[in-house]
Amino acid sequence: MSVTPAVEEHADLRRAFALHGRSLYRYFAVRTGGDTHRADDLMQKLWLQGRRNLAGVRPSELEYWLRGIARNLIRENWRKQAAAKRHLPVVDIVVACELAQKIASEDLPDEYLQKQEVRDQLILAITELGTIEQEVIVGHYFQGESQACLAKRFCISERAVEGRLYRARRALRRKLKSLEV
Repeated sequence: MSVTPAVEEHADLRRAFALHGRSLYRYFAVRTGGDTHRADDLMQKLWLQGRRNLAGVRPSELEYWLRGIARNLIRENWRKQAAAKRHLPVVDIVVACELAQKIASEDLPDEYLQKQEVRDQLILAITELGTIEQEVIVGHYFQGESQACLAKRFCISERAVEGRLYRARRALRRKLKSLEV
């Protein structure tokens, strides 16, 4: 008995959601101002659109493809919610570029990170990163996990975690320099 291509594709989609679901949810939550109900709804829409349009997408391209759908869904959500007057993080190119330069050249002082506009740019950039980069940055810098703890969690060496942190910081700097909603 052979597995049909549609069943196999849906299994790939389920695996992609298991791997990337947290970072995609974080992407929605940040861009809806922490509205968990709306983020849940957007995740359901993402799943449904993924199921409908999955044909021909290679498993290696699923994360990138799902992120594209997520960007379209959030833009549609913003158009529908345009009348709502709430604080949502928006791109400020000047602050994002300044933050990217500071990250590249120095440790960021706490008082700098206390500014709302700086936090907004940082959150927007982090949620634009891929799943692995997000998990490493959030785990190490926001949850205070050591490199040894991250190594155990990802089943890799501490040296590999060090490399992933380096690449994640570099990707974060690039996102901050080219931040686009």
